[in-house]
Amino acid sequence: MTVDAAAPHKTFLRAARARETQRVAPFTGEGAYHGSTKPRSRPAPAPPVPRALPPEVQPRTLEAYAASGRREIASFAATFPNRFEVVRALPVPRQDEIRDDGVTFCWCPLDQAMREAGPLTKQVLEAMRARLRGGKRFVYIDSKIQYLAPGDVPVDSQHWHVDGSVVARDERARALGYPLLHDVRARLEALATSPQYLAYQSSERCATRFATAPVTLTMPELIPNFDGLDRAVRALGPASAAQPAGSIVRFDGGSLHRATAAQGAGWRLWVRCVETDREVVLNTSIIECYGTVFRTAAGA
Repeated sequence: MTVDAAAPHKTFLRAARARETQRVAPFTGEGAYHGSTKPRSRPAPAPPVPRALPPEVQPRTLEAYAASGRREIASFAATFPNRFEVVRALPVPRQDEIRDDGVTFCWCPLDQAMREAGPLTKQVLEAMRARLRGGKRFVYIDSKIQYLAPGDVPVDSQHWHVDGSVVARDERARALGYPLLHDVRARLEALATSPQYLAYQSSERCATRFATAPVTLTMPELIPNFDGLDRAVRALGPASAAQPAGSIVRFDGGSLHRATAAQGAGWRLWVRCVETDREVVLNTSIIECYGTVFRTAAGA
């Protein structure tokens, strides 16, 4: 694979794909969602505490802890509204259409993605653009083209989680004993400012599963990862649905969902559109491994 020279921050990747060259890694269940606990090969320098953040990503709960000097994390009744709506059903593409689509994206601005996308992804993006909520400063595109064998997982986790988590990686989190913390309470109490999402997937063999009814559970206000949340949601067993093949769905930062293992072999296109007030400028090269699939022992 080669990165297109026109993308200085590597927000898109143009490559020929084949089953034999699909990148595969062992499934660990530790990451590829926000706040992975995997150790980094090189410790990253601690970023300074931002002075001005859009309301969408302000860790207000953590800020209150820092201001008071509190060191014990309290629990609260967390209600996830689990908004989930199928907004468009597109024709299910052929396997060769997915394999040959050519370009994938990582936090790529929508206008750039529209210019660079292959035929199939461009069709998806046009349908998504017609359904944008508006009102946010930025619109970004993520996408992957992956070949999955039975048992493979498209990301390195099957935890129930939310996208757009309010995350702090600074001295406020370290003061509570963690390298990073998700401010769950801040996200759920400020859903009016939450990022908005549209997501597409080409087939049901590896369908994302979404909770489809509100869920309330007692949990810490601040969490270092999604492990405890996943256990609590699985214990509740809420109503849920697999995303239909060829569909575009709408959800937000209060929508619980999780990846599932592939039930059959084949190519899969996944596209996510994010409307957000947070500007994203990539400072690490992650797109080269963005289409990796993760192989469980059952899928070996």
